[in-house]
Amino acid sequence: MGHVRRDTQDDAAALYRAALRHQNARAGRRDMRRAFALMKQAADVGHVDAQLTVGSYYDYGIGTRRNPRHAFRWYERAARAGHPDGQYNLGMCYAEGIGIRRDARAALSWIKRAAAAKLPAALHALGRAYRYGEGVRKNAKRGFGLELQAARRGDPEAQFSTGWCYSRGEGVAANPRQALAWYSRAARQGLDDAQYNLGVYYEEGRGVRRNARTAAKHYADAARQGHREAAKALARLRGR
Repeated sequence: MGHVRRDTQDDAAALYRAALRHQNARAGRRDMRRAFALMKQAADVGHVDAQLTVGSYYDYGIGTRRNPRHAFRWYERAARAGHPDGQYNLGMCYAEGIGIRRDARAALSWIKRAAAAKLPAALHALGRAYRYGEGVRKNAKRGFGLELQAARRGDPEAQFSTGWCYSRGEGVAANPRQALAWYSRAARQGLDDAQYNLGVYYEEGRGVRRNARTAAKHYADAARQGHREAAKALARLRGR
């Protein structure tokens, strides 16, 4: 990227802040079309956060019509400018064929760049790749280590995966108490599979004393989100 004049940078920052004001306004005053227009102007003159946001607007159809190809192009601009979220999103575009033909090698390359910046979602994605041998040689221990890094940084999916690894002894020695602890963290962030697994642990006494009431609470939390197995487990407990 070439040198950007200071006044242009200032203008881009002002446009970006204005777009955020429209995006984050209270319901009834929010104007996503205006937010998109201003964000696009900021992105056009090189504001990297704006480029990432424009990509997400196109990706999800926010303030404009959904356009996966445009989403890919804007994620790519942010990624090449060094934005870790842009690098991760670009990697996922390649992985899932969003706006571009699927390319596992390119996906892994961009996700690795984002993981090097310690982006939790990228660490989780790379951890899964090593755990399941997707695009890399399978290495459960390395996969667990990456998942644990992401989990410690608050990624709920990684917290669930860390609990799963501890529960199965995958890449780490089995430890039901650690599994319970990590499932609990993911459950507090609303992850239904973690809530269901907590229910199982409390019902069966894995790593904790059996407690049917606490098990029912976790099953109910998951069931409210549409988790079918949790709903069945809850009905079974209540029918005892």
